[in-house]
Amino acid sequence: MVIIEVMIRIREIIDPELRQRIISALADRRGVSAAAIPDWFELDDLDYVDLLNDLKEQEYEDESERDWRM
Repeated sequence: MVIIEVMIRIREIIDPELRQRIISALADRRGVSAAAIPDWFELDDLDYVDLLNDLKEQEYEDESERDWRM
């Protein structure tokens, strides 16, 4: 059985807004500043998906706090 792990480097994320959100979320998880996360930092595919899911949950929480009547 061959297991192939996919690694994603921060610098390979094309969308600059998403890249910054991933860096911020990763820094929060590690308890460091965003400046401490280098561009060459690698995430395996499971960590990347976990970060994306966390960002999506945070986005839904932010939208539920808004009052759409205003």
